[in-house]
Amino acid sequence: MNDHAGEYCPREIEALADDQRHRLAAISREVQFAAGTVVFREGEHADRCWLLRSGRIALTTRIPGRGEETVETLSVGEILGVSWFRPPRQWQWTATAVTSVTAAEVDATMLQSVTESDPDLGRAIYSILANTLLHRLQATRARLLDLYAREHVR
Repeated sequence: MNDHAGEYCPREIEALADDQRHRLAAISREVQFAAGTVVFREGEHADRCWLLRSGRIALTTRIPGRGEETVETLSVGEILGVSWFRPPRQWQWTATAVTSVTAAEVDATMLQSVTESDPDLGRAIYSILANTLLHRLQATRARLLDLYAREHVR
């Protein structure tokens, strides 16, 4: 986020007070991933998240007998990496840059510290996480139904 605190943010972040957005910006840094870069792998320790500013990231999982399957593709304004939120703090998917990506990276420990010291900010962040998790669950369900249907059409 740095000096771009309001750019490409979910509307919930844009709705935060200026000082809260600045607190988030202070604990973030801009990162870039080239197309094809594996950002994290399923099963690895989850300790950060990213707000995508440009590009696309594919979330994939290995399905026995089928290989690697894309569950969802994330783009500008979406949050990558919510597995740090609760134990076991392991990535549930593998994330790979489909195109070149620019993102604001936030360390999970620092984010938890900031949200604990500001309950209003904490509620807003946890609301964003809940919405993101619900969206991922719905996308996963739709993808699984699609995979199941394709299996039975063959």
